[in-house]
Amino acid sequence: MVQLGTVNRIIKAYALIGFCVSAYALYVEISLENDPDFKPLCDLREYVKCSSAFISPYAKGFGIVRYIFGEDSTFNVPNGLTGMLFYTLSFALSCSDRDKIVNIHYYLAIASNVSTIYLASVLVFVVQELCLVCLITYFINAISLLCVSSKRRQLLLSTHLKPCKDD
Repeated sequence: MVQLGTVNRIIKAYALIGFCVSAYALYVEISLENDPDFKPLCDLREYVKCSSAFISPYAKGFGIVRYIFGEDSTFNVPNGLTGMLFYTLSFALSCSDRDKIVNIHYYLAIASNVSTIYLASVLVFVVQELCLVCLITYFINAISLLCVSSKRRQLLLSTHLKPCKDD
């Protein structure tokens, strides 16, 4: 079994990578909004391009917030910004081995993977493009969930295996 310290370092590494990928996604989205001729590095081929995903209505507020709060709502932020906030929080939460904090982190990781499944479905069935930036984010979310689950399992096992004070 991998030591908790190692799991925490892996979670932090993936959180940093996720933050950078999300920052790049935000940069591309803002650049595309301001300059329609902008060509992002992630547009590799006719069918492999991130720009289609980042100019779609699903690139802000997961495509859902606009229906609830309106297109101009302060909650309707780019998904890249949401990702940056999530990965910052994930990094911070990985600094603690307290049960409550780990459980919060675990459920946030599950939520990020639910959003991954939703956005991957949108990418395949609605946008119909292959977005490498999106795929990298999905991979990061999956690995993060596995690591947080491993950490949680280790902590649960260690609390069940501790000897009683009377022993």
